[in-house]
Amino acid sequence: MSQRITLIILSVFLLSCSSNNSSSDVTESTEYDFPWYNPAIVFEDRLQLLIDEMTIEEKISQLTYDAAAIERLGVPEYNWWSEALHGVARNGRATVFPQPIGMGATFDRELIHRVFTAVSDEGRAKFAISQELGNYAQYAGLTFWTPNVNIFRDPRWGRGMETYGEDPYLTAQLGMEVVRGLQGDHPKYLKSGACAKHYAVHSGPEALRHEFDAITSMKDLHETYLPAFKALVTEVNVESVMGAYNRVLGEPACASNLLYQDILMDTWGFQGHFLSDCWAIQDFHTGHKVTGDVAESAAMALNHGVSLNCGNSFPALKEALDRGLVTEATIDQRLATLFITRFELGLFDPPSWNPYNDIDESVINCEEHEEIAYEAALKSMVLLKNNGVLPLKKDLKTLYITGPQANNSTVL
Repeated sequence: MSQRITLIILSVFLLSCSSNNSSSDVTESTEYDFPWYNPAIVFEDRLQLLIDEMTIEEKISQLTYDAAAIERLGVPEYNWWSEALHGVARNGRATVFPQPIGMGATFDRELIHRVFTAVSDEGRAKFAISQELGNYAQYAGLTFWTPNVNIFRDPRWGRGMETYGEDPYLTAQLGMEVVRGLQGDHPKYLKSGACAKHYAVHSGPEALRHEFDAITSMKDLHETYLPAFKALVTEVNVESVMGAYNRVLGEPACASNLLYQDILMDTWGFQGHFLSDCWAIQDFHTGHKVTGDVAESAAMALNHGVSLNCGNSFPALKEALDRGLVTEATIDQRLATLFITRFELGLFDPPSWNPYNDIDESVINCEEHEEIAYEAALKSMVLLKNNGVLPLKKDLKTLYITGPQANNSTVL
């Protein structure tokens, strides 16, 4: 196929666009090196054109979190792993909001929506800066692996502060506002991609998560552990769902007929992409002992819905294909879910077409966002029992602080 394709845009399309409209980038003789960059073609058709040109090695290279560039096809590299649990994380200066457990205590849907609208504003601005610098590193992307909508039942679980608490309804309500704030409301483009994690029944014991089998009744599964995931999938179309490390009723969460096929796909009608927690697929053979080697583990995950491997197991899919454990058709199906996300983020369209590209760096840690963070912090403070201890007396001379972090100045 020629690498230079002249695309004629219908004149009626041009007449419908004013001179200052973002689509004015396209003229009757606009040329694109590759047809998948033509915004006049619907995403699904562009996707098929791209997949048809890819070799099997190139396809497999796109199924890991650090997707490599395919220079001959004009596909830039992309790192799927970005974090925004309570602000854009690990990517320089950003507004820091309270931990989710604190935001959960606010019981304020509108506030949570404003918080994560601010987060996605800053995420978009930071992404634009990264693109200008040619920075495709981890944490510099637009796919944020948040919110954590696991249920915090046991206070000994060390990651409980990432959640919105122990209540399935509250977690669902606030989780939906996180997704709305992150993904935006444009009819065509995603502002950023949100991710419902960790699916499912993931709430400790942390030390055993790579081998633990969570045994739960169907009643508890559907009334406690799944409602938030269901709400995010069926009510607000969360872009991705991350499978957990543990097993659930004997099946690895990242390779579960029950969780993925029966519930996520067949019952809820999930339309996004399903990814593994980081290095969870290797747990199949090292921790859960349900497969014999990495090729079998990669095949098991792919065949049970995983499109994106956070880890280094999916390069073994070539061996799995050679051994007849997977088919190229299944690889194509998983690949399609990932590139649709990239198209929806506007990564293959002229920048002026996507209004979210107008967000500039002035929003990063701006005064308005600091005020929202302050409001969230105030509303997160819930005093359950005082006994006259607070407020502290103004003439207090000595205060005794105890506990494992009492002398940790960084934490304090």
